[in-house]
Amino acid sequence: MKKTAEQGRVKLLVGIINKNDDERFSEIVNECATALHFSGIGHGTARSSYMSYFGFNEIEKRIVMSLIPGGQEHNILSAVGHGLKLYLVGRGIAFTMPLSGISNIIHDAILSGEGKYESAAKRSPISKKKGKNRMHELVIAVVNTKYTDTAIEAARAAGATGATVFHTKSINNSKAEGAIGTNIDQETDSVFFLTTNEYKNKIMEAVRDAAGLKTEGGAIIFSLPVDDLVGIGRFEEYVDGEEYEKN
Repeated sequence: MKKTAEQGRVKLLVGIINKNDDERFSEIVNECATALHFSGIGHGTARSSYMSYFGFNEIEKRIVMSLIPGGQEHNILSAVGHGLKLYLVGRGIAFTMPLSGISNIIHDAILSGEGKYESAAKRSPISKKKGKNRMHELVIAVVNTKYTDTAIEAARAAGATGATVFHTKSINNSKAEGAIGTNIDQETDSVFFLTTNEYKNKIMEAVRDAAGLKTEGGAIIFSLPVDDLVGIGRFEEYVDGEEYEKN
């Protein structure tokens, strides 16, 4: 059978989930494919009206990044959505992103068992999702920790419905700072905004104006494409119908 472009590549799966669900997340993915997993702690914040959708009623969130075979993307999202009940409020989200490069050793290892998992996927009752244009983007702002709230409030005013915050720090950036023409604060937060294409530019511009490089916030802002996701009201595309209930 002819392979599609997705079947010949590795993708990044990101789960922003409840703090005790990371082991189960990786187990579910491993049942569907050969994958590599990395887990860390983040903090969630959202408007009260969106708290339940993003699962940010818990302050501490577990962020899991998994390298997965692209050919199993839909099957994995379906399994994660079912297994962690992401169709219920407060359970979190999972989404996939394309990679521009990866080690050959890792690439070959992750794709090594794909044929076996493809056979299992054919027996799954979950129907294949029709192809769609990308609808979501991940906006990332690396900002001085004193201005994290400023960046989040600006993004909210521009249409962001929530954010996930990781504490980070700037290291060994003197060469880039010389090219940029400004120093980057060592103590930073990396703030993730998952949003639709409609709001991406508005959010980036709002954060730039409120806390960008020309302000004391010193934020470095960029965005990445999101291929697909479960959660935030889109889980109905991944279930057979008996479990999903619209709120």
